[in-house]
Amino acid sequence: MNREGPKALGSRAMPVGKPNCFVGKTFVQSGELETLTREQVKDLIMRYGGRVTSAVSGKTTYLLKGRDAGATKTAKAEKLGTTILDEEAFYVLFDSAEEQPEEEIVEAPLKKTAAKGKASAKSQSKAKSETKYTDSSSASPGDSENELWVDKYRPQTIKEIVGNKEMVRKISAWLENWQDSLANDFKSGNDGNDNIEKKRAVLLSGPPGIGKTTTALVVANTYGYEPVELNASDARSKKILQESISEMIDNRSVTEFFKGEQEKKSEAKVNRFMRATVVLIMDEVDGMSGGDRGGSAELAALIRKTKIPVICICNDVRSDKVKPLLNVCYDARFKRTPANQVRSRLMTIAHREGLKVESNAIDQLVEATHNDLRQIINILSTYKLAQDSLSFDEAKALGKSNQKYTQLSVFDIAGALLSRSGSFGKSLSEKSEYYYHDYNLAHLMIFENYLSVIPAKAEAKTGNPFETEQNEIGLFAKAAESIADGDLVDSQIHGTLQQYSLMPVHSILSCVRPAFYIEGRMQGMFKFPSWLGQNSKTTKHMRMLNDIRYRMRLRSSANRFEVRQNYVPTFVDRIFGDLKEVNNQLDEAIAIMDEYYMQRDNLEALNELMISSSNAKKPFAALSAAQKSTFTRKYNSQNHPVLFHIGGETIKKKLAAPAEDREGEIYEEEPDFGADVSEEEDVEDETVDQDSLISESKKRKKAPGSSSGRSKKQKSKK
Repeated sequence: MNREGPKALGSRAMPVGKPNCFVGKTFVQSGELETLTREQVKDLIMRYGGRVTSAVSGKTTYLLKGRDAGATKTAKAEKLGTTILDEEAFYVLFDSAEEQPEEEIVEAPLKKTAAKGKASAKSQSKAKSETKYTDSSSASPGDSENELWVDKYRPQTIKEIVGNKEMVRKISAWLENWQDSLANDFKSGNDGNDNIEKKRAVLLSGPPGIGKTTTALVVANTYGYEPVELNASDARSKKILQESISEMIDNRSVTEFFKGEQEKKSEAKVNRFMRATVVLIMDEVDGMSGGDRGGSAELAALIRKTKIPVICICNDVRSDKVKPLLNVCYDARFKRTPANQVRSRLMTIAHREGLKVESNAIDQLVEATHNDLRQIINILSTYKLAQDSLSFDEAKALGKSNQKYTQLSVFDIAGALLSRSGSFGKSLSEKSEYYYHDYNLAHLMIFENYLSVIPAKAEAKTGNPFETEQNEIGLFAKAAESIADGDLVDSQIHGTLQQYSLMPVHSILSCVRPAFYIEGRMQGMFKFPSWLGQNSKTTKHMRMLNDIRYRMRLRSSANRFEVRQNYVPTFVDRIFGDLKEVNNQLDEAIAIMDEYYMQRDNLEALNELMISSSNAKKPFAALSAAQKSTFTRKYNSQNHPVLFHIGGETIKKKLAAPAEDREGEIYEEEPDFGADVSEEEDVEDETVDQDSLISESKKRKKAPGSSSGRSKKQKSKK
């Protein structure tokens, strides 16, 4: 719901409770409090060990009810017997809640064991006998002090992979049955796995740090394959793929060439682990550019005939460089792992490394890194070098300093600046940073939506609605004045001077200052800038006006503003008025057009430029289809004067460059230089060969063996 923000924000001191007083308690917030924002309420609950969820359930301890609370949540809380707190009771709860012991850490399994290795050959009765190998090193993950945490606690089995369990299961089944699918030429597959078994390769896509590469390596090692990994640091051009990888793609056993077709099919399943023991992992395929030019298309061609499994990995599946692979690979999209799924794993790692971390602190790191598990482990390992404990507030500051940069959309920019909750507590520089996420459209979003906001500063202290309306008008006027000043600065930036050093001033005047006046509650949804469409329409109308002005220049002289105000209405009344007559005075309408050198397309421009009332129709819309077709046939059957006509290509005479005098030579001027030449001598000297506009066609050279060539040689010998 688009509720109004807190009306008395900051008027009351922040509540303070005992350490871990909310441990084991779950809160659900509905509605708006008057002195605290929803973000502040969430931080307070999590600071003291509590958890915040979005839906009421049997595990919910308290429902925090504010203004405009949801009726569904309230009814469900009453039905389940959940304690309902108002704002005052929420403040009292901090004083009454007692200190609770911290939650015990339940370690997740992190045994460093390798799962299934190479399986022995199956018998003809299809009995499976897979051998499970255990790593010879019995050292626990925490023994190595110099090893990176991300390498030390990398998952070694499929069960240790966190998140995307269903997708990992599909990839695991695909690789396990890959040899059977190869024997059937990938024509039969299991419909329950979305026909993944009909594909020779899979494409893992998703944001970084969620386990795509780890999944590929663990699944390959589980089923006895030797992973061969190529990433963006390796050269992966079309030529290199053809030279190096094509040999591996066509990998076959030597005995296969000495058997018949029936023997090959019967023994294909027996040799499922013996024929192909290599899986190709192509990481970061969406980065194949520059030196990797042509690599994606060549890789897709190799996948169509591969004899070994291929796993491709990318971050952006919508990239144009990945499109050739989508036709030959199964699209396996990984999603971000929720905080509740990675919390136990991270808490176990921190416990083994001697780092005391609050459970809610992990949630802050997950939110700051956008669920990047690898980055969180690196942050904890760096933090452990200086500190031995991590509280909620410290994790929030740590996550803010290591926060991933994300490109906000124009709608997010407008919401962060115009909503009071989004801009509360942010400094001037932090608000100005929103402008640079999209500096071409940020100020247009503010201009488009600032009148749809109910300013929080406009509310009268007396509660008089007329005074509130006056305050709103005053705030809107100040915002409009600031936007106008921003346009003056923008003209200096994008004008002929191009003073881009004024962009910080433009961000303040066009975005931050207007949002400061009118920040409050938004009515409806944010709208995309309509100025872009109106500007394009204006440019089109200017082009039409200039065309009409150029055509009527021989009859009248006027600028485009006079043409728009005076001539366009007159042309519309006379030309379209004749067309709408009962007798269809087509000749009169055509005569007016010919007099001002107008063509049939100019009628569309007149129709577009004519301004009519909301109820009235456009001139062309007032004509019937029969009248339009009759006029078009009549106009096309006649000849019309043309204002200008290009007869053909102009003859360009080649001008020889003046030759420079040779150094050291002096030329004397002839005595009769510049003397008059008689007409007779002029006529005699003028020949056809000297005319640049007349050229003689060159005779073709005949072959040396022709008769004419032989006769010339004979004459020369004689």
